[in-house]
Amino acid sequence: SIFVGCLSQLANPTKMKQLLITLHLALWSFNSQAQTYISDSLMSIYVESGLANKKFIPKGKLKEGVRVGKWEDYTFEFIHTYWQNEDIIDVRFDHLLIKSTGNYVNGEKSGLWKFYAVEEGTFKKTQIAEVTYKNGKRQGQITFYYSSGETAATGNNENELLQGVLTVFYKTGELARKANVEQGQVQGVMTHYYRTGEKKGEVNFNNGMQNGASKFYYTNGAIKANYNYVNDTLQGACFNYYPNNNVQQEAIYENDTITTLKYFYESGQLWVYKEYKNGTYYNVLALFDVTGKPLDYGTLKDGTGTVKYYTENAKVYLIETYKDGKIINEERFD
Repeated sequence: SIFVGCLSQLANPTKMKQLLITLHLALWSFNSQAQTYISDSLMSIYVESGLANKKFIPKGKLKEGVRVGKWEDYTFEFIHTYWQNEDIIDVRFDHLLIKSTGNYVNGEKSGLWKFYAVEEGTFKKTQIAEVTYKNGKRQGQITFYYSSGETAATGNNENELLQGVLTVFYKTGELARKANVEQGQVQGVMTHYYRTGEKKGEVNFNNGMQNGASKFYYTNGAIKANYNYVNDTLQGACFNYYPNNNVQQEAIYENDTITTLKYFYESGQLWVYKEYKNGTYYNVLALFDVTGKPLDYGTLKDGTGTVKYYTENAKVYLIETYKDGKIINEERFD
């Protein structure tokens, strides 16, 4: 299986938190309408129908029972695929049906091998990686590709694992991320960049897991967000900031679960202070207009009741009704 453990943290480098604003989401993931490749969970359909024996047959020469020369092979591999939507890059880690082409020397893979993901239904082959082999092992340059053909990332393998600098690119060729990988695990600071070259964020890793502060920036260098992780889980205070450096949002987490949330006006005045229980909206502790005047927040108590939502001009635009922490009704106003 290829790339096992190499980049699994990049595939899902952060769990999307329901109340952290769009910055974090934009840096890590998006919902794209991309083609679906054949995964192991789908393969049984093709096996039962007989298509697997017609479509996915290895081809090549044997010499005294040993593979030699050029081969086309079909295997299931753990592998990363890269996707981009506007300036958002997503890395997915899946167990996919892969067609690979390359050369065997005395029964061992040698030189450059090309890897293609097989599309569900159409069986279209899309190149997603090139891997260098030596004596049957992944050793040397590795390149990942977007489904549209552009280079997505480059790195180096040693003893079957990524080792050294991993570089990720936008489709148009600009640097998007850079990280150091040791024995297949991200170590130290992963740096993100805007397409225009400015630093976008810094994420600290230890043994492939996020640990410590993750900081993100506006293009002018001002702080945009600051989150704290312990072994891939959000812990403590996490902040988002307005361009004027005032706090926009403060969320407190315990073991990846939000407990309280404060949201502020750009002036610095507290807007709303919310309490959560087991990650669900439980109480409103305070609500103010931009001048600091208290507002009627509704009847929510211990997860049941109504919650009023206001514009910055203190006009109600939405009333939600909750029961045991779940929304059961919404009423919107012009």
